[in-house]
Amino acid sequence: MSNLLEVLVTSDSNNTLWTSCVWDAHTGTSLMTYRGGGTAEARTLTFIGNDYVAAVERAKPILHIWPLNSHQTVQGMRFILPGKASAIDITKDGAYCVAGIDEKIYLWQIASGTLLTIINRHYQKVVLLKFTPDGSHFISAAEDGMVMVWSVATVAAHPEVGLVSQTTAGQHDPVYVLSDHSLPITDLCISKTGMHGRLCTVSSDRTCKIYDLATGEMLLNLVFDLPLTSVAFDVLELNIFVGTIEGKIHQFSLTNPPRNRDLLVNTEDSRSSPTFISHTKAVTCLSVSLDGETLMSGSNDEQVILWHIRSRQPIRTVRHKGPITNAFFTVNFPAIYKQDFSPTVVLHSLDRTLEKDSDEVTEIDVLTNNKISFWPEAKGVIVENAPAKILDRDCSKKEAQLREELEKLKKINANLYAFSVQKALNAPTPAAQVNGKKKKKKSK
Repeated sequence: MSNLLEVLVTSDSNNTLWTSCVWDAHTGTSLMTYRGGGTAEARTLTFIGNDYVAAVERAKPILHIWPLNSHQTVQGMRFILPGKASAIDITKDGAYCVAGIDEKIYLWQIASGTLLTIINRHYQKVVLLKFTPDGSHFISAAEDGMVMVWSVATVAAHPEVGLVSQTTAGQHDPVYVLSDHSLPITDLCISKTGMHGRLCTVSSDRTCKIYDLATGEMLLNLVFDLPLTSVAFDVLELNIFVGTIEGKIHQFSLTNPPRNRDLLVNTEDSRSSPTFISHTKAVTCLSVSLDGETLMSGSNDEQVILWHIRSRQPIRTVRHKGPITNAFFTVNFPAIYKQDFSPTVVLHSLDRTLEKDSDEVTEIDVLTNNKISFWPEAKGVIVENAPAKILDRDCSKKEAQLREELEKLKKINANLYAFSVQKALNAPTPAAQVNGKKKKKKSK
């Protein structure tokens, strides 16, 4: 199955068989399962580089991480979070991890486990966190209806990082604050061009808003007749797919923008708003395949349905044991099918507070596949363990020299000590003491 271009990754609220699963979208067969992580929190399933898959457990403050080719979690390490996380995301290169715990946002550097900052700008629980494709910014959305755009460089590089404490943390300003929604945000999606593209958000207030991330300006406000639960762009970002609380999925074309910024969408008109109808409960996840032909939808009715976009007909249904919490298309990772692979991403236990002991030094084991020829090799001669022999020879020479210098210093120190004592006490020399004793005996 390593010849597949893309796979489908899902998780549900029933963890009796597995926490998450990788599927072949063409046949509906299971390719890989990851177990032992409990129930994955909604929209927290993500990948760390091309080596690991991670998810937050819903009932515990733990981040579970699996090697892509293993059913079991990473051995010898536990990733304990400061609290139960409701949102999490990791950059594509595996450099940074951001998590939402209550109304606070925590940012870590994964390789060292260092907690870089704690942001406290939302007023209610953070429900969504997503990095831009280039990892330069991340976007946070909360139940207070606010969406904030953050620069990683600004947030992570605090000018007085050595003086940061728990009380002074989180005093950062976002790039933009988007407060147009009146009810909690339920989902968001970002253009592939990142800060040069668009941001689409949906909310329980029945609106779908599209922003220009470069300026923070709202471009379009779509008003529906039902609360919205999920949203996704197509591959060319010419259409958006919006999932509702009753299970319908509406498609809206962005190629013919309306004259006004606010538009009331007529969901009963199939021409202006094509609708995908099959789910019986709220749509929780939406994703479009890489070829742009297939739409994937996950719902609380325990089904993942693959749709043909042009005909709006279901192609395949993948049934689960519980409501769908995470589901999306992704490129196929070769590491899933390898028995032995060397990860390029370095993992480290995560810090839980900003305050650190100044004497603490974090040791990072860096694994690399590149062989560096540091020591010159003699041409035509194969010398085994040449670097070790050269090091031993140099060390032995240095040791002998240091011992000689140490003996000299000891002798000089002893002579200086004796001389100083004699001068300080004005004591006579040993020869004078002997002559004095002889004179006394003669006088007797």
